[in-house]
Amino acid sequence: MSKLKHILVLDPIAFSGGSKVSTKHVLTQLEDKNVRVSVLTADTKTWRHTQAYTKALWMPVALEKAEQGLAYFARHLLIALQLVWFRLYIGRIDTALAASGPGVDLGLYIAKLILGYRLVQMIHGPVAKSRTIGRCLLHADNVFYLESTSDSLCTALSAAGCHQALSELTHFQTFNNGLPKNTWPTQCQYDNAVVFWAASLLKWKGLDTLIEALKHIHSSQHIDTHVCFIRPEQTTLPTSEAPQDVMNVSWHETPDNLDEIRSQSNIFVSTSVKEPFGLSILEAMAAGMCVIIPKDGAYWDSQLTHGVNCLKYQAGDITALAMSLQSAQSDMRSLKRLGKAASVIAQQYRAEICFGDICEALATNAESKTSALTRREVQG
Repeated sequence: MSKLKHILVLDPIAFSGGSKVSTKHVLTQLEDKNVRVSVLTADTKTWRHTQAYTKALWMPVALEKAEQGLAYFARHLLIALQLVWFRLYIGRIDTALAASGPGVDLGLYIAKLILGYRLVQMIHGPVAKSRTIGRCLLHADNVFYLESTSDSLCTALSAAGCHQALSELTHFQTFNNGLPKNTWPTQCQYDNAVVFWAASLLKWKGLDTLIEALKHIHSSQHIDTHVCFIRPEQTTLPTSEAPQDVMNVSWHETPDNLDEIRSQSNIFVSTSVKEPFGLSILEAMAAGMCVIIPKDGAYWDSQLTHGVNCLKYQAGDITALAMSLQSAQSDMRSLKRLGKAASVIAQQYRAEICFGDICEALATNAESKTSALTRREVQG
């Protein structure tokens, strides 16, 4: 029997979110392959029910929120040292998965200089204009990115002196998120209208927009609403308050029965500002829910059609969102029709289709000749 390929995952973000869920979905597609997985994480709860070997990442309070300057580099150097120390316990590493973005995963790039593994980078959201980030992108063996992040990637690469189009960089490739068969969302109910919202409390996720829209609806028409939220930790970004005292709203902090709560609902509301992908939207579609999304040019706005497989409202318009909610709850037949149409589209986003190339990149031991050639061309 051939030796198991060893994949290392760095997870330095202290709370759960879409990119982390996507990473776990990718790893489920490797379970029938000849691999083992080790995770160094700042969020051990997320990995509790996986087969991965997990170790907690340590970070002093003074460096937890460092995002610039010497403290930022000190933070990632400390992560790199822990990765080298982790290597002593887990053995040779064949491939590392940088699952968030170079600005977050920098420690993996530093440790790569010592440990020599292949590095596969996934990009779930826009990256900052940074020479360091650009250089990391050039030194990854594979970069898989959401199409919506392409402009920011080009900007970061230009800061590092690379002015080629992404299509000319052979180690860059787009991907879409997908859902595994074994965790496919449960079909929602169509008996009575119930609203469902699920995201973190980061301000840009728009919980405040939903709450204000619900307050705009007359008390006689109030809709039962489930708000499932993740409370961010170790972040400098602004956040919303939860729970709040709002009529007919049930609050659930990081619930273990998220799928059950979703299946008891049937109207999904997205209030995020230009969501790079929107994994929770895809999950709602897979459950057959009527999805209400903003008209903002983001991914699902470009993929779905108002009145055919979703309802759309003008982004940030609280009155328009309230009207969409009322429209959805007033016609269960239309709600079901929109939900069923959305569920058909969701079938195109099965994990075995969406993550095939990423899994292949993770499971190979061979050094990427094309990315090495590209780097020589850039440096030359």
